[in-house]
Formats: sequence, structure tokens, C-alpha cells
Amino acid sequence: MNWKKIDKDKSTQPSNGTYSDWKEQIAKECFYQCIYCSIHEEQFGGIDHYHIEHYRPKSIKRFKKLENDIKNLFYCCPICNRFKSNDWPNDPDDLEVICYPDPSEYDYSNLIDVDGDNFKVEGKYLSTRYLIERLYLNRPQLIYERRETVLRSKQIKLVSEINHYKEKFQLDDDVVFLKNYLSIILQLQETLDKRRKIRPYKLVEIRK
Repeated sequence: MNWKKIDKDKSTQPSNGTYSDWKEQIAKECFYQCIYCSIHEEQFGGIDHYHIEHYRPKSIKRFKKLENDIKNLFYCCPICNRFKSNDWPNDPDDLEVICYPDPSEYDYSNLIDVDGDNFKVEGKYLSTRYLIERLYLNRPQLIYERRETVLRSKQIKLVSEINHYKEKFQLDDDVVFLKNYLSIILQLQETLDKRRKIRPYKLVEIRK
């Protein structure tokens, strides 16, 4: 929903250390959010709870040389990182094959649609449909976060408009605006009330 293309430049390769030493740099390059589900680190307890993602898995022999290559290192939430693990079905030469599109080559916002009614995501290509299924990007927690983000955005916009135009409103306009505002507030409250009842994922799902 809030994906961004990650600018990876070999010139930013640190001169010493290993990938675990470069977590702060990698977090900043990735806008402090998971490259796959786009959830910001603040929603997962901060940088200590996020992982360094070896896009091309270091456990695969031909990618071992990329273990400390800055262009292969990304920022990832622990759930997506665990779901992906060392899975690498194909190289990302074509979006219509089962693979993981390179987040430094593509803005995932252009590859994935978000349903405005149920807040589920759907891939436009075979690769992103596989990505969504494998990383379980329609898990309850993510649906909740998308819904809350949209509702908060609507709330902020309405409050801003009310503050700007309140002196100019006629009675009928006031009534319509207040009804819209209250509707958004109620939806937001209902969503917040559901949060405590949502488990991010089940054990059976993380072991699939």
C-alpha cells in the first residue's frame, strides 16, 4: 500500500564490517519499512525487531558471494522474512514467472492492487500473486493496518476541511459534513476495537 522502489547503489557499499553492522544504513535506504508488506518499523517495535533481508538467499551456494553485498541487502519485518526464508523459485527475469520481483528494480505499488472495500491485496502478475501467497500479505494484521491508515487519512482530511471552511458553511453543508465526519470516527473506533482480537498469524501458517 505504501511500497517504494529502493534505490540501491554499489557506491554506498560500506568499506568495512558485515551486513549486521549496516542495519541502520539499510533501514534508511528502505524508508524504515518492510520491503514486502510495507509496514513501518514503528508498528513492529522498532529497528531491533526488524531483520536484514538477503533478497537472494545467502544459503543458496551461487548467492553466497552476495552475503555482504549492499545491493542484495534490504529491510524486512520478521514475519515476512520468516515466510520467505530461503525460498527462491526463479530468478526475477520476468514478472510472469514465479519469483520475487527485485524491490530495487520495481515499485511494488505498480505491481500490486489494494481493494478499497476489504483492504486485501492482489498481484497484477504471476510473480506478485506468488509473493502475496507465500508471504501471506493478506494476514489479518496487515488488513487491519491498511484499514486504519485509510480511515486516519480520511479523518485528518475532514478535520482539516472543517477547520478551514467552518466559518463559510451554511446549515445544510454543516449537517452533511458532520455526518461524514461522525461516520469516519465511528468506523475508526470500530476498527480500533477489533485490533486486540487479531492475531498476526497462526503457527500452522508460519510452518507452511
